[in-house]
Amino acid sequence: MALFRLTILTLLFATANSLSTDLNPKPIIVDTDIFSDVDDIGALAVANTLHTCGIVDLRAVIINTPSEYGALAASVSTLIDEEAS
Repeated sequence: MALFRLTILTLLFATANSLSTDLNPKPIIVDTDIFSDVDDIGALAVANTLHTCGIVDLRAVIINTPSEYGALAASVSTLIDEEAS
């Protein structure tokens, strides 16, 4: 399932580059169970990049995890993506 989600997000990202940024950005909320697999970091990276490009309006990130480091990992992934822009 994780590979399927990552594949869909990769295809979305690839087609988003061909879209005009004149479109009204679609509001999205990312709901993640960030813990031990990397699919959630990929989803956050794609969502943040699409937000930076003006294709989506990232309204919120919801984190549901038993780990005390989940929110920190999501925060760091956003900072890394912002510095790369």
